[in-house]
Amino acid sequence: MWGALFGDQVDGYKDAFVYNGVYEIANAPIKACDPQWKLNPSDLDYQMTFGRKTIIQPMDATPTAVFPQYQTIRQLPKISTGNEKFDRYLIGVVLYLEAKARKVTIQNQRQISVRELVIADHSSEQPLVISVWQDFADVDCESVCGRTGKFDVVGFTALKVSGHKGFSLSTTMSTTIIHSPQGERVDGLREWVSKHRQLLSDMKSRVIGVRRSSDDKTIKKISALKLKKVGFNVS
Repeated sequence: MWGALFGDQVDGYKDAFVYNGVYEIANAPIKACDPQWKLNPSDLDYQMTFGRKTIIQPMDATPTAVFPQYQTIRQLPKISTGNEKFDRYLIGVVLYLEAKARKVTIQNQRQISVRELVIADHSSEQPLVISVWQDFADVDCESVCGRTGKFDVVGFTALKVSGHKGFSLSTTMSTTIIHSPQGERVDGLREWVSKHRQLLSDMKSRVIGVRRSSDDKTIKKISALKLKKVGFNVS
């Protein structure tokens, strides 16, 4: 069963839980879950809610630290089965982050923020694009801004498949960005990063080059395009 934390609760409860710890929780009402918060259709239709009267008591004073089983880019299924979300964890090295969030118009002429993030890892030569939406684009990404040159490892949860620009991923309302992930696989990826910084620098340069070329939009006549098709260099 899932429990959702909002606003100041995130900081208030961040030290109360340890991953895979066992707790006794009191005064946390069980309510119907909004379908948008469900990671999978098989999840329960209810969720816990936390308030000022909620009491969280660890059952073991020294729980064993068990870290998430992170997956690589190559392990991601490339075919979507509908509104599927990943309930496993993904890690990657930050190569590129769009300088600032863009505003896009959706249904009912409502505008929302989106920002493009590109990550890589040792399992794939092809970087992965993640479309970061809403508050993630405005708030969470700020702490990632300085990581593109340091090649820090960042973790993600609850991403969904997006058809934008080929295979890519997109954040959801359930997504968490883990700025300092831990675990054996994370340590292995960090070690790989330390040995392949030049490779990552080259990948970053290619990603930036592609982004800059797509921003340089010029209007060409049909006659110029025909010349380019048959092999002439059109500038």
